[in-house]
Amino acid sequence: MASQFCSFRRLRCDLTPRFDAPMSPRIIHMPLSGGDRKAQAKAMRDARSIAREYFRQSIVARSIGEAKIREADRLFCDAWTNVTFWGGPTRNSPTIAQAINGERPMLWVKCRRCGREPDVDLRTIRRKPDTPVHLLEAALFCEPCSAGRKFPQRANLIGLRPEPNDPNASLQRAT
Repeated sequence: MASQFCSFRRLRCDLTPRFDAPMSPRIIHMPLSGGDRKAQAKAMRDARSIAREYFRQSIVARSIGEAKIREADRLFCDAWTNVTFWGGPTRNSPTIAQAINGERPMLWVKCRRCGREPDVDLRTIRRKPDTPVHLLEAALFCEPCSAGRKFPQRANLIGLRPEPNDPNASLQRAT
């Protein structure tokens, strides 16, 4: 057996190839006889058809689950909007990703000085998707009111809205 010591780590390196290593467990060798080969081929066809059916069922289950998550995110955004609209605390807000997934991508804010109420599109904000919406309040300010001033005029969060031109979005009532 030809072997030597590796100089850089002093580990024993075997230079001869090993032919006695076990074969890969994924390779299924077909039996040689005709009847066994046919039975094996039929079993493999059945396994593939079962796998296709399970794959189809997993796609259906995943789409149902994603629809339920989207509905939960929309309800969470609406609940938070109703609390903040009536002057409640803004903490425990949905994340940016939840607002976008819940089809409420527009952040409704109000300037503390002039009363302007612009919408901020959360899809254009360069923040991590898991950032809670209420943490954006410190970064929002009114540009017209802040022009020529030393400190920017901050804005208050009012809530989350659906996209204005979305015909499928239900009207949101703050009650």
